[in-house]
Amino acid sequence: MKRGEPKIPLFVRRVAGSVSILLFVLAAVWLLSTLGVSTADSVGHRFGSLAIGIAAALVAIRFLDYLLFDVIFRWRRGGNAPALLRQLVGLLAFVVCLVIIFKLFLPDVNLGGLLVSSAIITAVIGLALQDTLGNLFAGLALHLEKTVEVGDLIRAGESFGVVEELSWRAIKLHTTEGNLMLIPNSVFGKEKLEIFPHSGHPIARYLRVGVDGEASPAITRAVLVEALRGTPGMASEPKPVAHLKNFDPYAVLYEVRYWLDDYSKYLEVDSAVRERVWYALHRAGIKMALPIIEQHQYAAGPLGRPSRKEAIEPVLGRVDLFATLTQAELGRVASGAAERRFGPDEFMVREGDATTSSMFVIESGRAAVTIHGASGDSRGIAMLDPGAHFGEISLLTGEPRTATVRALTEVVAIEINKDTLLPVLEDNPSLCETFDAVIEERKRHASELFEATREELERTPAGPLKGLIARFFGLKP
Repeated sequence: MKRGEPKIPLFVRRVAGSVSILLFVLAAVWLLSTLGVSTADSVGHRFGSLAIGIAAALVAIRFLDYLLFDVIFRWRRGGNAPALLRQLVGLLAFVVCLVIIFKLFLPDVNLGGLLVSSAIITAVIGLALQDTLGNLFAGLALHLEKTVEVGDLIRAGESFGVVEELSWRAIKLHTTEGNLMLIPNSVFGKEKLEIFPHSGHPIARYLRVGVDGEASPAITRAVLVEALRGTPGMASEPKPVAHLKNFDPYAVLYEVRYWLDDYSKYLEVDSAVRERVWYALHRAGIKMALPIIEQHQYAAGPLGRPSRKEAIEPVLGRVDLFATLTQAELGRVASGAAERRFGPDEFMVREGDATTSSMFVIESGRAAVTIHGASGDSRGIAMLDPGAHFGEISLLTGEPRTATVRALTEVVAIEINKDTLLPVLEDNPSLCETFDAVIEERKRHASELFEATREELERTPAGPLKGLIARFFGLKP
């Protein structure tokens, strides 16, 4: 039904077709009678009444179907009745009605003799109904055993599809390509089909990744597991795990296992997992191994590559925290900084995380900053564009993160950690006071711009930070 069209009651939709047939038959019999055409033969067979009786039986069966399954079954079970059950009950009721109608209007016709008098006709009917009966009984077995239910995902050969309907003849699937596919019920007894229930225990998926043999197994496994944390569509339990699978000729092979509550979304989740693994390995400096041959040229000396320091230095120079640094000091910071890439919807930092002390400067991409308010709700307080930076308090004092930053697009950021800044502060301890003044100014400006930030400021260290900075870096106050 299209949007905007009036909604037709369910009862009307159930019986409208059969009522139309009854009216058509009545009109046809009346027209023949008006024209003087008899609907009965010389021995009293009333074919007109027979046609009207069959049409009326259709109306009665449709009404019975509505009463049994749309009213009583839905009231008792709280859901829709299986299509196969409705079809079988309707078929059985129609056969019973048909026998009664034939006995009423054609009493001298022997239905049993009519069906079995000819051995040839019986053989032909048996051969013709062989596949049909096979599908019928297979459908009954599937329905009684509840092997497959509407909403389950089925893999038949190379095709995946979600079960839309179970009938006496076939299972209708909506494939991941958007097509409709019919699988005869009898196929279930002949071919291997995989069924992924839409409800029940989570179903596992795995991803195998080959990395460079120089990477530490413990670090690699930790990076792979952390990459999958919070992926949309993934089951909360069991947690993702990573195992060292094998030593291949060109790579160390790891296997990551994760679980899905709804297997029909495996394409979207698999794609998100692969993206996050790529970004996580890139940030950790772990190379994925590929079966390639590297060629190095030595005759002309080492190959020249553009200096990353030269590209980072101007970006850091525009950060207010480093505005007072000399060119040499800024160069030392740029030399120790690292480039980090984050995929869309990845968390760059999480509120309350105390595992790392670093700040970030966004080179490209866009990110959002959120905090948890006093009532526990998540509040957005800022959008970060290229050139924006965050995490200064964590870098300078080691305090836990005061906000959550999530990448909205692919983000390339420069990360500066404690080890990078330590040599600069050791040579110039007076920078602690300079950094303190910059942080206080940023806190005041942020409080004016964002009401929610006032709650954030209550969780940051109060008073001068220069003492905290000195102690965190091991400097003399």
